[in-house]
Amino acid sequence: MSLCGSFFYLNEFYDFMIENNIRELLFTRLKNLGYHLIRIKIINASGKKTLQIMAERIKDREMNIKDCTFLSRQISSYLEVDDPISSAYTLEVSSGGLSRPLTILDDYKWFKGSKAKITLKEIFMGKKSHNGFLQGLDKDNLIILKTEDFEMKINFLEIDKANIDMNWAIENNKIN
Repeated sequence: MSLCGSFFYLNEFYDFMIENNIRELLFTRLKNLGYHLIRIKIINASGKKTLQIMAERIKDREMNIKDCTFLSRQISSYLEVDDPISSAYTLEVSSGGLSRPLTILDDYKWFKGSKAKITLKEIFMGKKSHNGFLQGLDKDNLIILKTEDFEMKINFLEIDKANIDMNWAIENNKIN
């Protein structure tokens, strides 16, 4: 691996560690405010750093501009005190959006009946990505996904990433 490639992976690892630190810092605080933390991501583009935080209200799993403004102020206050990012960055607070990421096991229960795209870490049935309808969890907490061709049972740890299908969300008015 080249020196440039090593530097890239070190930066990715460093961002991953910061994201985990911020997740630990914010998870309980947001929960106490009535919000569920969906995802934290640091985006480095064109020499600018953005801290993207996705959240939603616990009571109804929705998020509007008023919620984003409120959380942005709260999160800014928390981050000013703890200062987990040493360089300048822009804070972006949003809902999960139309193609909401599925980031915790409970998401697969809450979004039962929704169409999702799940990308696995390893190839299964000839491919890594599978589209289908979430059927919740079985007794062993395996995620059940019903595709056009078969029903899959997936261990959460085998998932690289998963999202609600954006086109399905639009067609079924699942916009938050």
